[in-house]
Amino acid sequence: MSKNINDKHRAVCSHDVNLDNDYVQWIHEIKRRFRNARIKAAVKVNSEQLLFNWQLGRDLVIRKAEEKWGNGIVEQVSLDLQSEFPNVKGFSARNLWNMKKWYSFYMSYDHVGEAFCALEKQIDTGSLKLQQVAAEV
Repeated sequence: MSKNINDKHRAVCSHDVNLDNDYVQWIHEIKRRFRNARIKAAVKVNSEQLLFNWQLGRDLVIRKAEEKWGNGIVEQVSLDLQSEFPNVKGFSARNLWNMKKWYSFYMSYDHVGEAFCALEKQIDTGSLKLQQVAAEV
């Protein structure tokens, strides 16, 4: 990089520190790795959240929740989840209805439903293969 070494680096005054080009390259590599780790974590969190939403929609449909527990059950599930996880967004009744609709809509397309079902069965967040895929992303 052609940036001046003093542009974005602060030297520790109480120690004898030499910020040469090797250091600058190393610190840039550390920053790059950290940014990549955060991206991988976000991708993993988003894919897990997507799978959770799919499963919740599935549960509401398969359990025939309204038939079993009454017409207000989606709203009750929403209240229970919001109470248990007050700092988490996404558990509004409207979102839960959308999860249910999303599951119902895509299950009508056999190939999409089969893909999600296969994903559910195969996902192992601790697996080496998943970690390797995340590393490539």
